[in-house]
Amino acid sequence: MRSLRRPRRQRGAALITALLLAALAAVMVSGMLWRQWGAIQREQAARQSQQARWLLRGGVDWARLILREAANNTQVVALDQPWAVPLAEANLDKFLAAGRQESLGQVWLEGHIVDAQARFNLTDLATAGRPNPDAVQALQRLCGAIGADPGLAQQIAQAIAAAQLPNAPVLPIRQLQDLARVSPAIAAQLPRLAPYVTVLPSPTPVNANTAGVQVLAAVLGVDAAQATQLLARRAQQHFNDLQAISQALGPAVPFTVDATLVGVSSSYFEAVARVRIGEFEYAEQALIQRVGGLTQVLRMQRVAPWLAAAQPARVA
Repeated sequence: MRSLRRPRRQRGAALITALLLAALAAVMVSGMLWRQWGAIQREQAARQSQQARWLLRGGVDWARLILREAANNTQVVALDQPWAVPLAEANLDKFLAAGRQESLGQVWLEGHIVDAQARFNLTDLATAGRPNPDAVQALQRLCGAIGADPGLAQQIAQAIAAAQLPNAPVLPIRQLQDLARVSPAIAAQLPRLAPYVTVLPSPTPVNANTAGVQVLAAVLGVDAAQATQLLARRAQQHFNDLQAISQALGPAVPFTVDATLVGVSSSYFEAVARVRIGEFEYAEQALIQRVGGLTQVLRMQRVAPWLAAAQPARVA
């Protein structure tokens, strides 16, 4: 009986050992397959990201071409011009597959160009390290109109001025998010300010043909009703010069338009585009400067894909 029990116990132990080895081998194989799948996914994501960046570079070149063509016709920048028409999401599959035997899959592109000078340029707040009182007052009026603290205007102006000084003790302010390091109060108000202000490389006037009610009222020093009246007039015919703006306000509002704060043309534009390849999405924003018939990209940065969604050309 003992001799019969011993082989059974040995066979049981061998069976358990075999099961454990099989389970260990399954775990090892599944781990290898998981790592291989992850490597394939990373390689695919890197390839799609590279393809998306190349497509977006093409989109930026298209934006530059549109802006150059617009400059050949007129120096006035308005929302009734071709550059202001957004590109709705378009399928590039057939276009990209032309001359190829295989399809590249579903590739979609959308984007739009916006006038960067439709917003108040915070660089106007200071010149050569000294605050500009007129620009500061305009920003104070804008802050009051959008529900922000008007006292922030002076703080921002001082920060801009300090950054312009030779051997400045602070880092330069090149983008709006750079203001977050100035003070917690400014950082807390940046989301409220972002739709109405910007930071451009040089001082620029606000374009009366593209600005919204709040920005236009702030730089002109008029109330919201009068600014709304200007938007209604420009919807019928854009302003060709500053005199047209004064005439649109009428004789009841006697004032002189400050050419340093208000204009009818623009030199800076933002082109935002999104590429979708299958489930992969990638979007970038380019700041384009136009000088005469020449255009150059000053910077490109990745942004959230929803920012590239087509937006109406009319700014309220």
